[in-house]
Amino acid sequence: MDMELIMIARRTLFAAVVLLIVGTFPALHLMWRAQPTYQLDLLVFDVSVADDRFAEHAVLDRILTNERIEFELGSDHVGAKPGGLPFGDWPSEQPDLIVLADGDGVYVNEEYRIDDAGRTLISPTLQTPMAAEIERWIANGVPAYAEFALTTDPTPVDASEYIQDAFGFDSSGWIGRSEEDLAQVSPLIRELSTEAWSHEGPGIVFVTTRAGAANPSSQVVVLDETHLTSLLPTFDGTLDGGRGNHAPFSGWFELVEPTTGDIQSWLEIPTNDQGAEVLRAAGLPTRWPGVITTPTTIYVAADGLQDETGFAFRSFAGGEWMSAQFSDTPEEQFFHQILRPAISQLVADAVDLQDRSSELMLE
Repeated sequence: MDMELIMIARRTLFAAVVLLIVGTFPALHLMWRAQPTYQLDLLVFDVSVADDRFAEHAVLDRILTNERIEFELGSDHVGAKPGGLPFGDWPSEQPDLIVLADGDGVYVNEEYRIDDAGRTLISPTLQTPMAAEIERWIANGVPAYAEFALTTDPTPVDASEYIQDAFGFDSSGWIGRSEEDLAQVSPLIRELSTEAWSHEGPGIVFVTTRAGAANPSSQVVVLDETHLTSLLPTFDGTLDGGRGNHAPFSGWFELVEPTTGDIQSWLEIPTNDQGAEVLRAAGLPTRWPGVITTPTTIYVAADGLQDETGFAFRSFAGGEWMSAQFSDTPEEQFFHQILRPAISQLVADAVDLQDRSSELMLE
């Protein structure tokens, strides 16, 4: 009899939990919908649009949706449309928020098919007058986000310098990423090596087409698994509102140093002593700034918006907290530690500036 009562109690508790969940999610969605929406004049710049997945700003759309900012994926940006052809008009007036999503571009091979290892650039680039205007807008107090692939090729050198000055850092010209199999790296990288390419297995590759102060004799440095304690670099340190302090990162990253900006997070390569010596010999550190901020800007020295997290709870009040409870992949950890708080902070700054401007107009 006691066992039967226990089973009834368990079934009753389970039913109550199910009803609570079923009732809570609609309520959280309604709470989210009840929040005010904001119309910001956004400048989202993205030239690396290879197809209609909009990989470089799909995650931006999810974040802005949660923040109740009006933004339409695939139409509210400037740069390239699917396939890489030019798209959108550069703003004629100062925007409320700037997001420089990607300047890497779309390339085609000899058969004119889109190919990361292609040699012909078909998309536009961030031109020097655009970058100069961005620097001027930022100097006027416009909040701005930028990340990897805005300061290296194919961005013109003069445009790159404007971006670096505006966001308070210097780029070394070195970039890198983790590779599951070094034997499969792009032939464009292999061709930069001064030796025959014999690397294979997991590792991390560094490459530069604009050698910085290190002035290396080789444009490629390779760490294989004998040089590493783990495969993925890590972001150490979070932003205000971020979750976690140690996020592994699997995409492209960039070696930078602050000038007028402050370091909010570090990017560290998990080398052993042998790996650290390989980097030292090339004039490269094992640890450098991963996120650099000024009072109005955030620069992430990595391909952050190329993000795979679904952010399934974006249309719920508390959705970011709920998503964080199920985050275990490197992409999800980076999203909650670095990317989400960065964009959210700048959105809040832009909304606050808009509200203050409205108040002044009413006075």
